This record gives sequence, structure tokens and C-alpha cells, in this order.
Amino acid sequence: MMRLKLPNGVTTSAQTRYLASVIKQYGDQGSADVTTCQNWQIRGVMLPDAPAIFKGLEEVGLTSLQSGMDKVRNPVGNPIAGIDPYEIMDTRLYTNLLSQFITANSQGNPEFTNLPRKWNVCVIGSHDLYEHPHINDLAYMPASKNGRFGFNLLVGGFFSPKRCEEAIPLDAWVPAEDVTLSCGAVLETYRDLGCRRVSIGSGQENALTSVGECIY
Repeated sequence: MMRLKLPNGVTTSAQTRYLASVIKQYGDQGSADVTTCQNWQIRGVMLPDAPAIFKGLEEVGLTSLQSGMDKVRNPVGNPIAGIDPYEIMDTRLYTNLLSQFITANSQGNPEFTNLPRKWNVCVIGSHDLYEHPHINDLAYMPASKNGRFGFNLLVGGFFSPKRCEEAIPLDAWVPAEDVTLSCGAVLETYRDLGCRRVSIGSGQENALTSVGECIY
């Protein structure tokens, strides 16, 4: 199975056609899931074909870099960003910034490749909360302060078959220009202090439990 990096779940028609062509070559064994992280999971891929698929992804402007295992998953935003008549802001700018920060501009970022568990981040674009902020490790909630636009932070949301926890308001506001800086600070805290004993159930919420909210 192959995941991609698709910040905000955006693909062009050319990219979508290429992904469809990859699936088609595997016949009944080929399929794709569209996930709650606004991503594609391509199934049926044979390992010997991976290099050619990676090359094809690059040619259409896609990558699967840092998209699986215990890494930062796809940055999620408003699925109708830019055309939502009720949106507070267009999330695509910030999900792209986060994705480029996490992957070092698609070159690979070893700082965030060995986390205690997979890690989810979202940017909220409207009051409809399509992005499910309450089950994300880090959620950016749009808010203005003293005339400046920025975000309130929620941290520690978690959803799995064994354990569910609602994200905690951090009582912290960051200006819009500090989105990647704040993401890095939370990620480093989780990387260094998060529980590594058990894979399922070792989400960022455990880091909050073990070291306290004040660590953030």
C-alpha cells in the first residue's frame, strides 16, 4: 500500500489520472481508499514497480515522502477551501506550509521521521469543523487577537480502536506567520517526551498526561 502527501487533499486532473493509471495496471488487485486525512491509499502495488511509480509521481508533482508509519500524516484542511461561501479562511496556504516544513520542502526531514506514533495535524477553515480538530494531535483554530489574524491551538486529540481522547485547548494563540514554528515546537515535544512503549495508544495525549500541559 502506498500513501501520498496531499496537503488539504488537493490533486489536479493530471495527477488524478496518473494515480488512476497506477491502480488500473493491477486489475482486480488494484484499488484506492480516500481517507479521513484527505489522502489516497493506493493498494495492490507490487514492490518491483515502486521506483517507476515514484518517478511518475515526481513527474506530475506528487510525492509519497514521509507519508506512513510513525510520521506526520497528511495536513488536513477544509475540503471545499476556496469555494466555501462560509469559510473563515482558505486553509490551503497553511496546509501547504505545514507539509513543506515537515518534509523540508519535499527533500526529506529526518527530524520528524521517528515519532512515538503517527501524528495528525489540521487547520480549521470554517465553523463546520470538517477537519475534525478534536481528534487531531494539533489543530489550528482561526482566531484574531488585537487586530492580528492567527490561531488558537488544540493539542492531544486521539482516536483509535483502543482509546479515544478529545483534544485539549492549550490556551495559546499564535500569529499566522508562526504556524510552522509552533508546529515544530509541539512536534519536538512529542518526539522527545511522547510514550514509546506501546504503538497503539501512544499518541500525543500520552505526552500530555505524562509531562503535563505546561510543557507546551
